[in-house]
Amino acid sequence: MKSAIFTRHHLFSSIRSKFIAIFVILGVMPQILVGIFAYNSASNALLLQTREQLGNLADKTAQQIDIFFEVVEKDINLLSNFPFIQLSFLQFEFGQKLDTAKRLVQEYEKKNRYYKQIHLINLQGRSILSIPGDGNQTPEVFDTEDWFTAAREKEMFLSDIILDKHFGDSFLILAKKIYDFEDKKKPVGLLVFEIKLSAFTLFVSSLKIGTQGYSFLLNGNGYLIYHPDQSLNLNNTFIENGDANLANLIKKMQSGERGFGEYLFKNKKKYMVFTPCRIKNWSVGITLQRSEFMADIIKLRQSMMTFSALIIILIIFVSLLFVKSLTHPISQLITGARAIGGGDLNQTIRIESSDEFQGLAKEFNKMATRLKKSMQEIVELKTFNDDIFRSVTSGIITVNRKGDVTSINKSARKIFSLSKDLMDNKTLGTLLPRIKNPLALLLLTLGKKENIEHQVIDFLNHHGEPVFIEINTSLLNDSSGSVIGAIADIRDITLRKRMEELMVRVDKLASLGELSAGIAHEIRNPLAGMKTSIQVLAKKLTSPSQKLLLEGVLSEINRLNNIVTDLLKFSGPSPTFPESMDIKKILKKALDLIMEKIKKLNIKVIQNYDQAVPSAFIDREQIQQVFLNLMLNAVNAMPGGGTLSISIKMVMDQDRIKEKITQSFDPVFPIENKYMAVSFTDTGLGIKEENLPRVFNPFFTTDPNGTGLGLPIAHKLLEKNNAYIYIDSKESKGCNVTVILPVANDVPKKDDQTAFSAENLKKRK
Repeated sequence: MKSAIFTRHHLFSSIRSKFIAIFVILGVMPQILVGIFAYNSASNALLLQTREQLGNLADKTAQQIDIFFEVVEKDINLLSNFPFIQLSFLQFEFGQKLDTAKRLVQEYEKKNRYYKQIHLINLQGRSILSIPGDGNQTPEVFDTEDWFTAAREKEMFLSDIILDKHFGDSFLILAKKIYDFEDKKKPVGLLVFEIKLSAFTLFVSSLKIGTQGYSFLLNGNGYLIYHPDQSLNLNNTFIENGDANLANLIKKMQSGERGFGEYLFKNKKKYMVFTPCRIKNWSVGITLQRSEFMADIIKLRQSMMTFSALIIILIIFVSLLFVKSLTHPISQLITGARAIGGGDLNQTIRIESSDEFQGLAKEFNKMATRLKKSMQEIVELKTFNDDIFRSVTSGIITVNRKGDVTSINKSARKIFSLSKDLMDNKTLGTLLPRIKNPLALLLLTLGKKENIEHQVIDFLNHHGEPVFIEINTSLLNDSSGSVIGAIADIRDITLRKRMEELMVRVDKLASLGELSAGIAHEIRNPLAGMKTSIQVLAKKLTSPSQKLLLEGVLSEINRLNNIVTDLLKFSGPSPTFPESMDIKKILKKALDLIMEKIKKLNIKVIQNYDQAVPSAFIDREQIQQVFLNLMLNAVNAMPGGGTLSISIKMVMDQDRIKEKITQSFDPVFPIENKYMAVSFTDTGLGIKEENLPRVFNPFFTTDPNGTGLGLPIAHKLLEKNNAYIYIDSKESKGCNVTVILPVANDVPKKDDQTAFSAENLKKRK
């Protein structure tokens, strides 16, 4: 007795034996369920697989039949359009030989052996050519055939099966109208193909399914076009040998449905899958005896039942011996592991036993100690790395080896205007096109294993404004040197680019201004002399035609004088005397000056001003001139009428505007913290995309009567008023011009300010 107890204790003292026992115990109920489920699954899977395979086979066969008829229809269309075929009817009327048409049809018939005969039949039903056929025989006449009457009424006609003496010689008629060679609307006859029955039943008869399975072809009237049992061909009484299920399945086939089902035929259980043809109202059916594909399932069921019974008996016997010895130590391990997993790294697991459970508990305790130390180090390192990643001023984007974004720091989110909810999205590049190019560079770095340096990219931010960035990319390696992704260092160089553009524009305008001033002074004096001389001549002349000519010369001299005046304004605009002004009054004054022209052109003016519009710190005369030029441009762009919308709004993103403004260090202009936007939007002709960068160039204009100095002068005046202008336009979609003006804020009184400005101006002179 003691020996038996010792042996049993020794047998199950290892953790391996205990785990084997618990697996066996947990396998009792699963074994039963798995056996039942496996049998049902195998049976259903085989049925489903058989159904799918037979269905795919039926679909393929039906498709082959459809393709056959499509090819034949294409052939008859092609052959009927041959000029020799069309001319053959005229040749027949004149008693000429049809050698060319005959040779053409013979060559086609030799290449396509699935035709019983090919005919050319005139509209009276007489065959003028039959291939193959004896050239000496009397021409056939088809005017009494039903298919001939139907074919004459249709462009193309495909008959049902036409029975011959023998079933194998039955055929289908495919007929196509042939039109006169010169008059494409005048029918002259028919091209008729007699298609052999074997041409399309071959697809069905060639199928071999199992040992007793077969396929058949059924037409819409329930007649068998093909069946392996020749006695059933073209017979619709075969359903008498089956049950009600067969009759129901045949009805579904006749109605053009696709399906499957079981039935009895001559007291044998069968399974059928059927699918319709697309061109003809036929249906392809495939049958298989149910016992043939269920034999393996029956054998499997018997084997599984025997095996499951043995396993269950063994499981019950073993489980009774070992369930009690396993529950307690496993419960202790689960409790300790759960506590450690929940974050209690001070947890200690104690198991009083001499088996592997005790060793496992000791390793759990050691692991908890090491994990606690490692967690502290990881938290400290992560905090340090997060601080660096968050505080660096350059934008940082990292991707893994697949190109998925893994991290984006705060600076990069600001550059690309990204929200936090998009950070984990792997399709970030498709959602936001502005980040697509940086991600493409990272993928290029991953692909070529080469760094990319000083790559400049521009895009439009969420405000629709251009942003320029400089990108440097490199591979991202782990401690072992393996590539784990790529990293991009991104710097916003928009301000630098804008300053470069502004300096180029200022230098260009300054140089042109000096040149314009010299030219204007040199031209103005001769113009004055010419004008005086013309006026004296005009007084001495008496002829009306001569006076009219001199008036034209005076008009052109005045036009030149206006251009010279604009040149002088561009080269040396008047000094700026800013003061706190009501911008709405300035707009009203400018509108009044052109209101007559606005009414004449039938232009609608819409004014949309914020309720509380502050005063602007500007030179009234200069800004009024700017507004007048901009509104005149808008009015001239709408010669056929339109809408001019004027709005005044406070600028919400002040930092974004300050990047555009060149701050003046003249005491007359205090550095402001707020700006307002005055927008002029028209529905006129718009500006071509290639002309937008040139609109501020002096003398550039698309108006035949313009000087091209309006916008350059406006730009110069706004620059002197510490203001900014930008234009957004598309051809034929109107134009939007926005002027950014500084808001007045605790400025000197008008008299003191004017005096101060004048004194300051004298000092500068």
